[in-house]
Amino acid sequence: MARAQGISPALLGRWLRQALEAAVPYSTERDEIKRLRAELKRVEMERDISKKL
Repeated sequence: MARAQGISPALLGRWLRQALEAAVPYSTERDEIKRLRAELKRVEMERDISKKL
């Protein structure tokens, strides 16, 4: 596929790795996102409970 486009397979592989690194958050970012989602869920539940009271 790469050769059909006139580029080396190694260059295509490097571009692919760079694109994946840019698209996928690092593990610390994933952990923070997970923590923030859990906190948001907790706060929304607290809000909903206080609305019912």
